Amino acid sequence: MGARQALLSIALVSTPALADGVLPFDGVFGNPDGCHLFATGEMLSDDYLILTPDTFGSKRIGCDFVALVSSDRVASTVDAVCSPGGRRQVTVSDIGQNGKSIRLDDTTFIGPLAPCPNLSTNPDASELAL
Repeated sequence: MGARQALLSIALVSTPALADGVLPFDGVFGNPDGCHLFATGEMLSDDYLILTPDTFGSKRIGCDFVALVSSDRVASTVDAVCSPGGRRQVTVSDIGQNGKSIRLDDTTFIGPLAPCPNLSTNPDASELAL
């Protein structure tokens, strides 16, 4: 199993108690395909993006967050192990109602990633129409 697949497996089996993660937020953020993948384990396309308090996953890169380096009301920086890329610092920013964004390096920004619906309380959210 590749590092990205292992990372995605970890993200998919995370318990609802995500508040104890490396990043100081609750819940899961992503695009519609990422939220669907997280909730069901079914990959609709390769265009998924998933952010949890401990991981980030996409087709191109997966990161396991190791430790919180700094945090304020808007942004948190974490030490991460990413595949590909190895160790790096990743910054996750709160962008208000639009959710979160991620900066992987000086030129790679991803977002906005919207909050994923809670499928346990909203069964109709499985369609994830945004």
